[in-house]
Amino acid sequence: MEELKNRNDYSKAMMPDGLVVLEGVTTTCPNCKAIAPKVDELMKKYPDARFYQYNVDVAEDIAQELGARQVPNFSCFVDGMIVDGVTGAKPTELEKLIKENYDGKVVE
Repeated sequence: MEELKNRNDYSKAMMPDGLVVLEGVTTTCPNCKAIAPKVDELMKKYPDARFYQYNVDVAEDIAQELGARQVPNFSCFVDGMIVDGVTGAKPTELEKLIKENYDGKVVE
């Protein structure tokens, strides 16, 4: 998963059309580590979605813009516009959010 390190990276990631899932994490977050295998699984299952990650302690400007107060924090964008999000390690809610906004092929 590509890491966004600053506002410029974030702006570039939002430019193309389609679904973007952006995960806010910290290096010391146990819940971020716990949900990582599920995120990897979702990346394979929904290959037409683009997944990015940012460290809220490093990319504070992104965290502030998205209002990320807890991690993990997932923001879902369609065609560059934020549509919804999930806060916490909630794999069922995250997949539901992706399914609702995804229009590509699904790999089971």
